[in-house]
Amino acid sequence: MKQQADIVTIDRQGRWWYEGRQIIHPDVLALFKRSLKKDALTGELCIYYRDQTLPVEVESCPFFVRDIRVARDTEGSLQGITLVLDDDTEEVLEPDSLRLNAHGVLEAVVKGGEFRACCLPTAHFRLAGLFEEDADGDFQLKFGEKSYPVPQLPS
Repeated sequence: MKQQADIVTIDRQGRWWYEGRQIIHPDVLALFKRSLKKDALTGELCIYYRDQTLPVEVESCPFFVRDIRVARDTEGSLQGITLVLDDDTEEVLEPDSLRLNAHGVLEAVVKGGEFRACCLPTAHFRLAGLFEEDADGDFQLKFGEKSYPVPQLPS
């Protein structure tokens, strides 16, 4: 992904860039993540702060899952999964939003359905370890008696 002036980019590893330089200051990153919105008409991502608008180009996902927390009942059945996001928030996984993207990375819907979040390696492998394989070789998450298939997007 090329770096362009006046465009913030988020790469596949969740690193933010502006004018060819990585944004590393935690307060700036937190501000940008809080200010990230989708344009209602175009669907394009922008940072809206005060009277400024800055376009954002995303290589894969604008948010990333750093880790997960698993809830089980007394019999050990999976009851819920909490996603720990890179903006220091936590959200309950909507299991029917989970999919394997074209790059082989698990992702899910977050922020009230507005954005997708890609799993970083730790979260990806912990989440994938909860999958069950069905008779056809497809993978699913099973919550009690309900199963949620994990579709794979074409490459």
